Amino acid sequence: MGLDCDRREFLRAGALLGAATALPAGLKRSISEPVTPAEFKLRLRGPIVSLPTPFTADFRIDGAGLRRMIEMNLRNQIVIFELTAGDSQYSFLTYDEIKRLAAMVAEAVGTRGMSIIGTGPWWTERTIAFARHVESVGGTALQVLKPAGGDERGLVEHYRQVAASTRLPIVLHGDFPLPLLEKLAQLDSIVALKEDVSLSYYVDGMIRFGKRINCFSGGGLDWYMVAQPYGATAYFDSYATFAPEIAVRFWQAVRRNDYAAEAGIIEKYDHPFIQNFSAPFWHATLEYFGVAGRYLRPPQHSYSDAEMARVKEFYDKLGVIPQKNPA
Repeated sequence: MGLDCDRREFLRAGALLGAATALPAGLKRSISEPVTPAEFKLRLRGPIVSLPTPFTADFRIDGAGLRRMIEMNLRNQIVIFELTAGDSQYSFLTYDEIKRLAAMVAEAVGTRGMSIIGTGPWWTERTIAFARHVESVGGTALQVLKPAGGDERGLVEHYRQVAASTRLPIVLHGDFPLPLLEKLAQLDSIVALKEDVSLSYYVDGMIRFGKRINCFSGGGLDWYMVAQPYGATAYFDSYATFAPEIAVRFWQAVRRNDYAAEAGIIEKYDHPFIQNFSAPFWHATLEYFGVAGRYLRPPQHSYSDAEMARVKEFYDKLGVIPQKNPA
């Protein structure tokens, strides 16, 4: 399939993915039957939707937009969703709002996919309380952001106590010196790492820990493509938040081991998006594609109508045309 194919061909690609990424029936679970760390590690494959918390014009959390984003991806057989402190705007939310957001995502995903719920850079007791909340609302896994401060011994104890407080699989998030990572890898429930430190760190981590820990990439698809020969299996895909048919095309290329097709999608679509990336641009993109509003809580900037016109120009040049997203 050529890179200049039209939207109908993109949508056919999404349909062809079909059951390839659907969850095996035997692995579906209820809130009372959490996914084990081993199961989670095995099922962590393909595109991950890093959820940008949407807001309404009066700066409330846009629950309808969030559910629309999740449903849009489930229809395209993209089944892994994540709340993470950066993309999901934790610094602009209260702790109670983060807890409500976690419950909303866990409920919307349900047993049809996996929900990875991230913490903030919190002290141990708050992280433990949040872990128990995530488990109680049916989240699949807990992503624990490395808190600021603390020496190696204190950080190992932090993660040990969190792991002991919940049955959830644990994903590491942050810049972990490799000696610290070696110690954390001894905790059985730590089975994954969200990697966005540096490309060399990612490759080194895959080589040293890839068999023990499922390391997945945040940011651009090019990081995943570099780590793919070393055994990387999962990655953030920004297009999944507004044009999942392109995310489907990339995942199909991955499954075919078609590196040329992967590189073509990165060059034509993902690289320009990453080069233009900012939170205001991303949220404006959500509005342009009919997923959610453009709005961000102040002092962040929300795009003006004139800036929205430039968003349209950007995607027109890429040949990516919005389709109606059902409410």
